[in-house]
Amino acid sequence: MYGSDIDVVELTPELLKVAREELNEVPENRAKAMEELRGMMREEEKKGELKFHRYDDSYILRFLRNKKFEVGRAFQTVLKWATFRKEHPELYNHERYSMEGVADIYRKGFMLAMEDEDMNGRSVMLMDLKKVDFHTMDFIDFIRTSMYLLEIMLEDPRLQVKGAVYIEDIGGVSFKNLMFMFKTMNKHKKMMKTISKDALPMRIAGIYVMNQPFYLSVMLKFGKAFLKKKMKERIHVYGKHWDKLHDRLMPKESLPPSFGGTKMVDPEAFIEYAKGVEAKLLAKGIEI
Repeated sequence: MYGSDIDVVELTPELLKVAREELNEVPENRAKAMEELRGMMREEEKKGELKFHRYDDSYILRFLRNKKFEVGRAFQTVLKWATFRKEHPELYNHERYSMEGVADIYRKGFMLAMEDEDMNGRSVMLMDLKKVDFHTMDFIDFIRTSMYLLEIMLEDPRLQVKGAVYIEDIGGVSFKNLMFMFKTMNKHKKMMKTISKDALPMRIAGIYVMNQPFYLSVMLKFGKAFLKKKMKERIHVYGKHWDKLHDRLMPKESLPPSFGGTKMVDPEAFIEYAKGVEAKLLAKGIEI
């Protein structure tokens, strides 16, 4: 199910075990690391160039967990993220930066946050690019929706600790639409570079590519040659072999028919969940 009642600080024994072994999170030193990071952020704010919009536990911990409790590295990511928000008011200082504001785009189904976790307890995001016409969809709306969904998902301590996987179906995407997407991304290359270069405080545990046409298989193979070893190992290209995906990552009972599964997925479920998260944060005076 979406979200959890797990305390973002005091994790369950199962999550704490993962956090200890993989993220160097030690309960005895957690509070010290959190205050150290907050202190660095406050000192940075005194310079007058950046303002951090959040200091709450969930926000601080997502950066610490992402950088395995290395406070200095976590601070650098916080800086990048705050700078990104400052440099792109068209994303954040906008009336549509809310679940209500992005709901219509989310309903198109090109991106779906799954209710079920994968076999390793990680959050799952589906991407169906054939449902996006980059000739008609405003690219800024596309990015705003993506960023908002990630912010909501990062409120869940399970995602902070275990990370998320992406399943991308790129079958049925026309060459023309794909080239226009790349052209648009290049137009916004500074934005895309910041997003992809260590600014997102989220562990991407895997990217699973399905239904890729031949020319994209060649492009992916060529592109992987330039990636770091760790990232290469996280990209899995399965083509039309849905059975591999179901056996190794997520059973078909947890996936919609468009991803080889049998589960009916209603976008409204995540929309309602997100609105609930939003309301709880706003009640505490926390800006998303």
